[in-house]
Amino acid sequence: DLRPNLIARAAWYRSIGRPDLNQYASGLTLPDTEALPGPTNRIIVSNAGIKPWTAQTVNVRLEYYFAGVGQVSLGAFRRDFENFFGATAFPVTPEFLALYSLDPAIYGAYEAATQENIPGTVRMSGVDLNYKQALAFLPHWARGVQVFANASAMRATGPNLGRFSGLNLIPRGGSWGASLTRGRFNVRGNWNYRGRQ
Repeated sequence: DLRPNLIARAAWYRSIGRPDLNQYASGLTLPDTEALPGPTNRIIVSNAGIKPWTAQTVNVRLEYYFAGVGQVSLGAFRRDFENFFGATAFPVTPEFLALYSLDPAIYGAYEAATQENIPGTVRMSGVDLNYKQALAFLPHWARGVQVFANASAMRATGPNLGRFSGLNLIPRGGSWGASLTRGRFNVRGNWNYRGRQ
């Protein structure tokens, strides 16, 4: 359709995520006994009782299409996680060492680390803005020029946020650029911005 067009979209859905299969293997990784105990030298134990996480997501988007030459869109989302996976560490106990047949004289000074389900809800929310347009109004010698830009912002909130494993949140990001397309060649310049992570 070559006419300008405005479209609104909304979606709600549920997700479920299961842990890595290694969590169900009841494995145990022992520390380097010739090195001092610490955050990178612990007993790592799988948690076969960990439960899958669930999330409810709401997405809304408003899109405007220019007359056959581009579009601009604005979107927002909110996702609430329950039972997400978090890292935890604890001092070993005689019962823990006996369960895995570990010698207290060798491993009694080390911490154990595993994953568990985080209590409470962790909420992620964000917005994004996208723009793309072919500059069809330019003179004939400049035909084939297209520009684009997009930006996004996200944040996470909730108790125990610091234990939220696998949270790869980039609070601010964006990219922009331009391209020139002709019959036999394409020239493109892209710039990217990535906020502190």
